[in-house]
Amino acid sequence: MGDSTDSPAKLLDPYPLTPAERAALAQVHRRAVQCRQIIIAHASQSASWQVPYLEEYASRSEQVFGKLESGELPVGMANKLSLESDRKLREDLADARALNNALNNTGHPEGVRLQEAQRQRTSEELLIQSSQIAAAQTAPRMPSTYCGWQGNTLNCANLTNLRTY
Repeated sequence: MGDSTDSPAKLLDPYPLTPAERAALAQVHRRAVQCRQIIIAHASQSASWQVPYLEEYASRSEQVFGKLESGELPVGMANKLSLESDRKLREDLADARALNNALNNTGHPEGVRLQEAQRQRTSEELLIQSSQIAAAQTAPRMPSTYCGWQGNTLNCANLTNLRTY
């Protein structure tokens, strides 16, 4: 959330949401969808080049929400996937902005606000710390679900039905 309560532990949580957490997530999600619609509508009017990237981001967010709400995705994995999706949006917008500036010969790089830069650094540090903690655990527990982005699609595999001989 970028509210200074973030920690690597939030990226390592192996459990799905509780019913109360699911209800709270559903409430927050409804508001987030409304905000996203407003942002995309505004971008359509003032910066149409951003719209495809915002729509892809919304699609990724919906996939994470769906799997988290259904219990298919543990909280830590959902948090990691959300951070990766946020990073992809920032990179896509930065690349498109640079291309847009080059095509328009503006020569004015779009600066990143100080708070946004700090939020990006904090997110990166959390990802690194969670990976280090997971690697340092003496008896690593095999997660039951692995997920990752393939393009703009979230692919997950559940290992609970696999056996070792």
